Amino acid sequence: KRICYFVVMFRFLNHSSSHILSLNLIRRNSTICLKKGLETKEINDFHNQGYLLIQNLISKETAEKVRDRYQDMFDGNFDTGIFPDEWHWRKGLSFPDKPREIVNGWKCDKTIASVALCKEIGDLISDLMKWKMGTRIAQDSVIWKPPKSGEVVFHQDAPYISAQFEPYNDNSVTVWIALDDADKTTGIVQYAKYSHKWVLNKNPPVFYNEGGDYQSPMKDAAKYANVSNIQVDDIAVKAGDCLIHHQHTWHGSGPNTTNDRPRRALALHFLRGDVKFVNNPKYIYGRYKLSYNNELEDTFFPWVTKK
Repeated sequence: KRICYFVVMFRFLNHSSSHILSLNLIRRNSTICLKKGLETKEINDFHNQGYLLIQNLISKETAEKVRDRYQDMFDGNFDTGIFPDEWHWRKGLSFPDKPREIVNGWKCDKTIASVALCKEIGDLISDLMKWKMGTRIAQDSVIWKPPKSGEVVFHQDAPYISAQFEPYNDNSVTVWIALDDADKTTGIVQYAKYSHKWVLNKNPPVFYNEGGDYQSPMKDAAKYANVSNIQVDDIAVKAGDCLIHHQHTWHGSGPNTTNDRPRRALALHFLRGDVKFVNNPKYIYGRYKLSYNNELEDTFFPWVTKK
């Protein structure tokens, strides 16, 4: 059994490593990111309000190329031959109006990877977060909210991502890239402004929808932080725009109430480059921790920018 395990892992690592090498060529020749550097005001706005809007992070043409890969991926056609870590929504099994998500599409599809592992985006994040060693990809989320699909409950990313690594503070950030023009009617991302600064005297449940109010976990968090004036921002975006948010920013989205407008996005979750695993990581991360140390394996968590 032990021999079989190592043979399987060797084949997977060899396949994945070849995929990473080909993606490195894509990155070196890439002009994916249109944004060249961050202004001081943009950095200050992010750290003050917990999120930042950047218009035209990628071109509309690039957004269309990424978006055009979604149907094939959700049909189970992965051009690298590697399956994703999570695959929510199956053709012929799932209802057509249910939200869809694939986790770690960069492993499955080279077009997704060309954006998820784009060095210029990694440079922006390293500068934004002052990560001296650089930036790794933690995971991506290939998101598809069809017409008439429901809401996403308010949550923080920290319990799922940041808590799996140390040091913990400011160790992850999310870049949410719009692939369609999106607004409140299609269920755009909503942010509780300044919520990354809330100091709670009690932790609310991680992820629930009590009484049909998808904002209820955030409202509970505000109550535990003695915050009475909650400002929830809906930011309309064009395809190619992005929203960057802090690991502790409370966010979610309302339903897509339209009849014919899907809302597709690519969410990139980045890590501070020099983090290590906690002893017992949860969620999908635990499967990638080696038994003999807490170091991150580059094959599974590639450097996007290494300084």
